[in-house]
Amino acid sequence: MRYIYVLGVVVIITALIGWILVNPSVEQNYFSEEISFLTSDEIKISATWYTPIDGQAPYKTVILIHEYNGDRHDWDPFISGFIERGYAALAYDIRGFGRSQNVPKSGDYYDLLIKDVEGAVSWLLTRPDVKSDSIGVVGVQLGGTISYAASAYIDEIKLSITISPAVEINSTLLGNSQDDFKPHSIFFQFLDTQRIDIQPLIDKSEEPKTVRLYRPESPAVNAAGIALLHRDLRAFNDLLRYLDENL
Repeated sequence: MRYIYVLGVVVIITALIGWILVNPSVEQNYFSEEISFLTSDEIKISATWYTPIDGQAPYKTVILIHEYNGDRHDWDPFISGFIERGYAALAYDIRGFGRSQNVPKSGDYYDLLIKDVEGAVSWLLTRPDVKSDSIGVVGVQLGGTISYAASAYIDEIKLSITISPAVEINSTLLGNSQDDFKPHSIFFQFLDTQRIDIQPLIDKSEEPKTVRLYRPESPAVNAAGIALLHRDLRAFNDLLRYLDENL
C-alpha cells in the first residue's frame, strides 16, 4: 500500500515537472485588459488594452490591426516588444473577425473598416493614460491597408506603419473615388516581390514616408504580413526604430 502511494506521488511530481518544462512560466512586462467599444455605425468591436507594468503614464500608443482571417491575438508574440520600448498597445478584432460583432463581408464592407479605427481612437482619447498627440497605427495585409487609409482619414493618427498592405480590394481604403485622399507619415514594409503591386500606394502618399523592402529566403517562402515580422528579425526592429524616431 505504501509503495502504491509513493508511486502515485512520483507520477504526479513527474507530470508536474513535465508540464512546467513544456509550458515555462514567462514573466510578462505588461498589464492586459479585455475591452470593447462601439463604432459610429453601432458595431461592437472587441479588443485588448496593454500597458507597461513599469511604465509611466501617459503613454505613446500603437493601435494594432491584424490581417484578413486573423484576429488580434496574431500580435501576441510582439506585445512585449512594444511594451519594452514604453508604448501602450490596443489590439482589436476587425469587424466580422475574432470576438467582434459579425457582419456580412460584402457590399461596402471594406469601406466601413475605417470606422473600426475611428472607434479605437475615440476610445483611446477618453483615457487619461494616453498621450493624445502620440497615437500610431500598425497593420498587416488588410490591416496594413486600413492603417494606410487611417493616415488620410483620421487627424489624430500621428503615423502609420503598413506591412504588406492588401491592394486587391475596390475600396475607399485605397482612396478610390476620393478627391481629398492624402495619406502621409507612413512607413511601408513589404517583400521586394510585392513592389509592383504596392508602388501605387507609395506614389499616392505624401511626405514624410519611408519605404523598406525585405528579400525572402527563397521565392517559395511566403513571408508577407505578420509572417514577415516572424521570419525576418530586421523587420520588427525596423518597425520599433521607426516608432522611436517618429512617435
